[in-house]
Amino acid sequence: MERLLLKDLVEELAFSDRARGLAPKTIKKHGKSLSLFLKFLEEKNIDSLGMVTVSHVRGFLIKNIEEGKAESYVNSHLRSIRAFFRYCVDENYMREKENPCLYVKWVKERQVVINTFSDDEVKQMLKYAKQRTFTNVKRKDKYHLGLQTKFTNERNYLLLLILVDTGLRISEVMNLKHYHLEESQIKVENGKGKKDRVVHCSPTVYKAYLKYIRVANNFFEYYEITRDEYVFLTKNGKQYSYISAEREIKKIGVASDVNPNIRISPHTFRHYFTQKLVRNGADIYMIQKLLGHASIKTTEVYLRSLNIDNSIERAVKHSPLQTIK
Repeated sequence: MERLLLKDLVEELAFSDRARGLAPKTIKKHGKSLSLFLKFLEEKNIDSLGMVTVSHVRGFLIKNIEEGKAESYVNSHLRSIRAFFRYCVDENYMREKENPCLYVKWVKERQVVINTFSDDEVKQMLKYAKQRTFTNVKRKDKYHLGLQTKFTNERNYLLLLILVDTGLRISEVMNLKHYHLEESQIKVENGKGKKDRVVHCSPTVYKAYLKYIRVANNFFEYYEITRDEYVFLTKNGKQYSYISAEREIKKIGVASDVNPNIRISPHTFRHYFTQKLVRNGADIYMIQKLLGHASIKTTEVYLRSLNIDNSIERAVKHSPLQTIK
C-alpha cells in the first residue's frame, strides 16, 4: 500500500481549497490548524496517513484544553482536522470507516453572554461622529486645506451608520462598491459563504453616502489621486481595511464614553442590530436572512449568546411554521 505523507496531503488539500474558491481566510485557518496538528504528530513519530488514530486526534484536542485554550478555539482545530480527513476519504486515500474523526465529538462550549451597546451609547457615538463632519480645519497652505480631514470624518460617520442600520459584517462593508448602494437598500455581493443578499437601509444612510461622495470627490480630484472602485477608501485612494475600520470605531467608542466592559468593535454593532430586530418583533427567519446565516441553527446560537430574555421564543413567535393553526 502506498505510504502517504501527511505534509504532502495537507499541501494537496490547500491546493484543492483554492481551486474550489474557498475564502483565503478559511484556507489560512485550515493551514494553521493542520500545521499544529502535524507538529503534534511528529513528536510522536507519526508522519503518514495510515498511522493516525482516534486517540491521536483526541490527544491533540486534550493537549489544547489542558493548555487553557478556549473551547471554541479547540473546535476550530477539530473543524480543520475533520475537513482534512474528509478530503482524504473523498480522494480514496482511506476508507470511510478508517476516518479517525468519525468517533471524535465536538468539545462542549461554554455559553457566553455577549453584552452589546445600549441605545444611548449608540446615539452618543453617532452624535460624536456626526459632529466631527462639521469640523472646520484652518487652511495652512495649499497642501493642508482640510479636505483630507473632511473626507475621513465623513467616511467614518457613514461607516458607523451602515453598521448600526444594516448589521453587515465589517468585511462586507469594506467590499461595498458604489453600485451596491441604493436609496433604500444595499446589495451584498459574495458575502460569507459566497452568498448574495439585499438589506434595507434608511434614508439617513443614503444621505450620508451622498455627502461622503461629494467630499471624497473634492479631496481626490484636488490632489489628483487615482481611486479604487470601493466605497470606503484610504487617503491614498486604496481600499479601506477592516483593521483600520476597527481602529476608528474603537476611537469613536472611547471618545463617546462607551462602557469599557463592552468590546468596542464593528462586530458588536452586529450584535446590537440583532437585539434591535428581536425587540422590534422580527421573526427568526427574517433575522437569519438579514444576518446572512446559512443555517437557522447558527442564528439560534447567535441569539442565545445575546443578553435578551426569551430571545428565541420571541423571535419565532411570528414564524409561519409556528403559527399554523
